[in-house]
Amino acid sequence: MNATATTTRVVSPPIGSASFTTTATQVADRIRHRLVRSPQTLGTAIVSAVVFLLMFRYVVGGAMGTDEIAYVDFLVPGFVVGGLLFTAGGNSVAVAEDAAGGVNDRLRSLPVSDVAVLSGRAFADTALTVLVAAVTFAVGVAVGFRPDTSVGHLALAAGLVVVFSFAIAWVFLWLGLVAGSAQAAQALGILGVPFSFLSSAFVPVDTMPAVLEWFARYQPLSFVVDAVRGLTLGSVASDASGESLSFEVVGSLIWSAVLIIVAVPLATRRYRRT
Repeated sequence: MNATATTTRVVSPPIGSASFTTTATQVADRIRHRLVRSPQTLGTAIVSAVVFLLMFRYVVGGAMGTDEIAYVDFLVPGFVVGGLLFTAGGNSVAVAEDAAGGVNDRLRSLPVSDVAVLSGRAFADTALTVLVAAVTFAVGVAVGFRPDTSVGHLALAAGLVVVFSFAIAWVFLWLGLVAGSAQAAQALGILGVPFSFLSSAFVPVDTMPAVLEWFARYQPLSFVVDAVRGLTLGSVASDASGESLSFEVVGSLIWSAVLIIVAVPLATRRYRRT
């Protein structure tokens, strides 16, 4: 009788992929460490925002005004929100540098979610953008801006800034991936300039020609600007915009959701191709 030898094959357990939260946190932490090692990135963003705010306050502001609100009170909420686009435009340059430097190739070789990687990047960019906005707001208070609101409304205004910052972080993340190089990303980042000026951020939209007024009144940035202005200044700001505060707040949230819904799949698809 022949004995039959049975060979048992040992199968190693598959290597599991990192969770969404772990991946996003690690990517965001990597960017935070890079900012710590290169503080000039954050410093440049803050200094640029403060310098432009002071220029509008003391150089341009003397020639501007509104009937209902002192110009410094009109300007600061608009500048805080409008400045989000300028900071996010700078973030897109870092995204393009990572793509050109092969960072994305290394990340794609790991067993992690592509959306988690991009979300970590978006969270980090949002944190940087909000930090610059907070410093800008503080400088605005120092140069004469006086909020006239409750703590709850002030917190809601801050929340809208965070949500909108996250939305445009995805938009500029996509633009950075499309650009493919720091120089091209810098050029694409300039797209934020006309959106800032063709809005209610710096001047009342009813001073613009009819066609531009319609665009400026209903584009995403104006909704957020008017909502933040209304939440920080009260009814006088809502009266100046011509719309109710609830309309502006809901419109801000809807536009932010639309930007996220559109930009996330675009950025993810582009990331997989770069």
